Amino acid sequence: MMEKLKNIKQWKTTLIGVICYLVGFYYLLEVDNHNLWVFGMLLIFATLMLFSADSLIGSLTKFLKNNEDKKL
Repeated sequence: MMEKLKNIKQWKTTLIGVICYLVGFYYLLEVDNHNLWVFGMLLIFATLMLFSADSLIGSLTKFLKNNEDKKL
């Protein structure tokens, strides 16, 4: 549990998570015909980003730079 809470101090993914929360609630409150699936996915993504480490972004960036064939 403490390992997850330690990752909140890493600012890149925390910032992405907070922005996704704000966008999600803005979408829910301001869009007339809002879809709850979109809101739910934004909240899930924001929560994952909030508690994930910045090494996740580094790993994804390194993978995209080294993957010249663009194959998974």
